[in-house]
Amino acid sequence: MKCSKSAAIIFLLTACVGLSLSAQDTSLVPEPRGVLTSNSPEDKKTEESEREKEINTLNYGLDTEIIAMLDEFTANKTFYYLDELEVILERTRSVSLREKIITYFTDAEDGRLADYALEIIEDPFDTRNSTVALLFKYASKLKIEEAAPLAKKLLEEEYMEYFDGALEALSEVGTSEDAQFLAEYINREDLSTGQQQSVMKALGRLKAVETWDALVEIAQNEDKNSYVRMYAAEAIGAMGKIESVEVLAYLFESTDPNLRASVIKGVSHFPSDDTALSLIIEGIKDSHYKVRLESIAAVKEHKIKDAAPHIVFRAKNDPETAVKYACYEALGILGDKEGIAYLQELVKEKYAGDTIKVKASEALLAYGSSAATDSVIALARESLADKKKLHLRYALGKLFASMENSAFADICREYLASTDVATVGTGLDIYERNRFPSVRQEVEAIANAEKNSSNKTKAKKILDRD
Repeated sequence: MKCSKSAAIIFLLTACVGLSLSAQDTSLVPEPRGVLTSNSPEDKKTEESEREKEINTLNYGLDTEIIAMLDEFTANKTFYYLDELEVILERTRSVSLREKIITYFTDAEDGRLADYALEIIEDPFDTRNSTVALLFKYASKLKIEEAAPLAKKLLEEEYMEYFDGALEALSEVGTSEDAQFLAEYINREDLSTGQQQSVMKALGRLKAVETWDALVEIAQNEDKNSYVRMYAAEAIGAMGKIESVEVLAYLFESTDPNLRASVIKGVSHFPSDDTALSLIIEGIKDSHYKVRLESIAAVKEHKIKDAAPHIVFRAKNDPETAVKYACYEALGILGDKEGIAYLQELVKEKYAGDTIKVKASEALLAYGSSAATDSVIALARESLADKKKLHLRYALGKLFASMENSAFADICREYLASTDVATVGTGLDIYERNRFPSVRQEVEAIANAEKNSSNKTKAKKILDRD
């Protein structure tokens, strides 16, 4: 059967309407959306319907509707239609949509906007400052080295409205030459205290050994702002020069607790050095809680076994709750016998608060021994049997759902058997993370229940992903 020429033209025009976002009438075809959750015709139809809706939103949607769709994609850590969004970016006059697209590409760590970002950063004066700031973040996240000289030029020419973004970009992609520039730049009299602090942070990220002498001088200068000295202390430690330890040891005698805490952060880069190690352990006993917290963080990071007795003592006796909880975590990481025994005592202690029990449980699960894990599971069983312990029950279930461990299979089944809706939902979370074959039957029973419920829907989705 033959078609007339006019009919053919009408057909082609109809097929093209609404599918073009470019001057060349390029069809809007979505990027691959991954494997369908099911091969059933019904699920395929649903997936196709979702794609069509998204295409229509891009073609005809309000700015707010496109932004909402991108927010949903970002929340799910999925990034679609990047080619099409690049075209929209070139055409839109909506500032909010333009900036959302830039943020979307930044989160996706996609390089399609590199040329656009460099063009604006080189000549930002006709672009909104908020947009320029986002493009600096984009260049920093994607480590676009060509942005460094452009950022440096803006700082040199005193365009202070771009100070934060230019400095961030320079700190991420700058060279040792750029670091030396910043080491001199920090001495400008027109910089505010906050800006001086920002420059020092940038120098710390660059870790340019060439600036070590200048930063030591700043760290030792008592006339300098306290926070600037703090960041200088952290920066010289991060450079890895062993000479930093002696400088930092002297600075630890300061009466400023914030500076002492920064000293600990600096010497934590030298965990095998005896002087650095002694400073870290001394910091655990410091009168200021910030210094103690920084020292405990160093112990955790480097698993400093020699610090275990000090950590146990602070876990039992420290007046600051935050320090105690940090000690619990450290004890789980160190695996100290006395420390683990103390955590198990806390879990069993009748009069200990729920938060204390949860923090101790988290440390025991991180430690990972079967005995430690069993003590936490036993606590969860107690909470399942007591309606007054719902908060504890949910918190422990959240811990179980945050890690994979075959030992959680039985307690998962017990959560699923509860008559409390939220408890069952938590049990489904535990199953979703671990996929215990022995528990699948219970999940199927929830998914096939006659009565509709949020847990039924949740169970079906989990099984579909299987």
